[in-house]
Amino acid sequence: MHYVSKIDSSIAQTPKLYEGHSLGFRYASYVYRGMGSVHMGTGICFLDANGKIESHLHSFEESFYILEGEVTLQIGDQTHQLSAGNYGLISTGIKHSLHNASNKSTRWLEMHSPQPRNIDYGRDTFFISSGEANASENANSFIGHFDEAQLPTPGGASQMEGFNPTTGVAIKMFVDRSFGAVHQSLFLIQYMPAAKIDPHDHTFEESYYIVSGRVKATADGKVYDLGAGDVIWTSVGCIHSFENVGNEPVRWIETQAPLPPAKEVFRFERDWTQYQ
Repeated sequence: MHYVSKIDSSIAQTPKLYEGHSLGFRYASYVYRGMGSVHMGTGICFLDANGKIESHLHSFEESFYILEGEVTLQIGDQTHQLSAGNYGLISTGIKHSLHNASNKSTRWLEMHSPQPRNIDYGRDTFFISSGEANASENANSFIGHFDEAQLPTPGGASQMEGFNPTTGVAIKMFVDRSFGAVHQSLFLIQYMPAAKIDPHDHTFEESYYIVSGRVKATADGKVYDLGAGDVIWTSVGCIHSFENVGNEPVRWIETQAPLPPAKEVFRFERDWTQYQ
């Protein structure tokens, strides 16, 4: 099972739980229960100039990657000034708030796991007063920043557990087990022209938000030509592959949940054809 869509900022809305607790905040979801996912919730967040999200916490783990603009993130008693290229992890039950003090809007990718509950079923996001203490007061902050120099040489040593280097493919891990994650991973992947990965599947779900370039994506035997702003999600057991058939590198931000195992991350079709 898989699902393909495109981010449309015009249909982004303020989530119901955030009404009355935020200003200028909107969310465009592209992975959710309604399209078949059971392990993650993923989307693009928009925060207007001078917008804010009041202090709150979740009963799920949250990771993020800043795509555009600036935002101040308060985690417990720690303050972080974030801009494009910053990424981070907010652990389960950690109090945090956001404020865009600039005169331009801010946009970021946000990933939740375990999957947030349907609001009609049960609560998993809780707004609390700024003075109300919780475990986050002494929590460690997991914040990083990506720049071009950190992208591994294509074909070089892989940063992903269980992934063997593939010609023309480079991966920069942002959030994974070594970063402190319990439920998910978040990373950037780049395919150079002619780079490809053979058909395979996983024991976990994946989502892909195309940042730049174009890629030929195949899922469940269907072929798609995807470009910037397009998104695709693949379920557990969905056979999929990617190939850069263009003349420019293609990049996307990828999420995975549950957190992949340390071994047997990929199940390639090619490895089992001898038994067919």
